[in-house]
Amino acid sequence: MMKKRICCVTVVVSLLAILLSGCKDRVDLENVTLLLMIGLDLDENNNLMLYSSSPVFSREAKSKNETTKVTALTARDARGALEAKVSALISIGKLQNVLISKRLLRHKGWIQLLDVLYRDSKAGSNARLICVDGPVEPVMFFKPDNKRRLPLHVAKLVDTAHERNLVERSTIFEFHRLLFDKAITPFMTELRLVDKEVVLTGTALLDNEGLYQTVINLKENQLLQIIQDEQLADLSLTLVLPNVKHEESVFETRAVSFYVTEVKRKVKVDYAQGRFIFDIDLDLPIHVTELLFPFDVIHDASKLEALINKQMEQKMEALIKKMQKAAVDPTGLGLYARAYRYADFKKVSEDWEASFAKADVKVHVRTKVRDYGEVRY
Repeated sequence: MMKKRICCVTVVVSLLAILLSGCKDRVDLENVTLLLMIGLDLDENNNLMLYSSSPVFSREAKSKNETTKVTALTARDARGALEAKVSALISIGKLQNVLISKRLLRHKGWIQLLDVLYRDSKAGSNARLICVDGPVEPVMFFKPDNKRRLPLHVAKLVDTAHERNLVERSTIFEFHRLLFDKAITPFMTELRLVDKEVVLTGTALLDNEGLYQTVINLKENQLLQIIQDEQLADLSLTLVLPNVKHEESVFETRAVSFYVTEVKRKVKVDYAQGRFIFDIDLDLPIHVTELLFPFDVIHDASKLEALINKQMEQKMEALIKKMQKAAVDPTGLGLYARAYRYADFKKVSEDWEASFAKADVKVHVRTKVRDYGEVRY
């Protein structure tokens, strides 16, 4: 009997110890300012401006978001100024997005502004890095009437577009990996505020120092993901085939739309006369979903495939030339050069972008129509 009492007391004391230790640092949600989105920009005098957006948990508040703007020397220095304005203790553990203006991305050394996010173990390392085409302030203070809270809307917008292969996405953690890998250059989603609506415009491409170089639009990003062999979902493309018979109209009647359901890629790497040579073979099974010109799909299927192949090769080679002109390589071809021609890659590893810029890259596309839909014309 005595043993049972001792056991019960021991169990009760143990539970109390566990529960009390768990409640020691408890903070009520009403007493926390959860930073879901922060923004970094420069004013006209190149002073660092930091913006924060956090949800408000109060029935008395008319706005569901609290947005704050401060001037600071660094991102960490801004915390004191923010806490002097917001209504509760700041927490960055739920950070969803970090907006950075294109203007700031063109200044050398901006990477150091992220240092506090990498050092603080409580910071959300999965937050998305997003380039803003234009000032950050109008985006941060934007209050959409028909959307969820802005930070959550932006996060969902980026994730959905990325899953549909329309933009690339970089988290803080992923960006750090890209930045320090000598065989690939970093990238991040780009957005703009257009007519009172947040719109994704494409993917910002940066050099190995993180400096903004150029942007590719949504259609170009789809081609990039085919080249990268990182198709996330069925990829929907629409091409205009210039060499088909069609009727003149105010509408484009030479267009064909199709799904790419799978990408089979083979990359051959060679090195000759001081430059790398890449041959990229792409086998793409496609499903036609729209055909705006008369075509005998039963007897001339191979002709349609040849027209699509030629058009895709031209667009992909134009995209690669655009990236070579900007001296950025988000394709990952440098990874192949390092894997298969390491001795040659090692010589240029400190300036891979320059080697990629003068590389000979050839793309060979072979589509195979798997399905024309329910009609045959």
